[in-house]
Amino acid sequence: MAHDGTPGGEPVNNAGRITVSRLEIDTIVGAYARERKVLQTIYLDLDIDYDFGPPAASDDLTAAVDYHHLSNQLTRYIQDQQFELLETLTVSSSAFLLEHYPSIRGLTITVHKPSALGSAEQVSASFSQSAT
Repeated sequence: MAHDGTPGGEPVNNAGRITVSRLEIDTIVGAYARERKVLQTIYLDLDIDYDFGPPAASDDLTAAVDYHHLSNQLTRYIQDQQFELLETLTVSSSAFLLEHYPSIRGLTITVHKPSALGSAEQVSASFSQSAT
């Protein structure tokens, strides 16, 4: 853990959060037969908590959570899985990210599906998980 340089070397809390808003993904998602035939656009919001200390100290992308790479990997994962339920999508995606990005301490994933109900702007599902 980093220290602040004061006598006694008190630990510094370097907890930070990266937020990715409205990540657009075209995928097969839904439980109904009509939803399994066409691509639908969903949007993801990600709140990713991790230790900012190492990347802040080095200004080095390899020490950070590369949100560009993470977003691309997550998009491919969701497209490959073709989930039926938003609940499964959020829980499975959270497990995927925690497995592939061990520096993540916790995250919240919210998926928005505008085409879910004709009488609503969108349906959303959120899931939060901490690393164990």
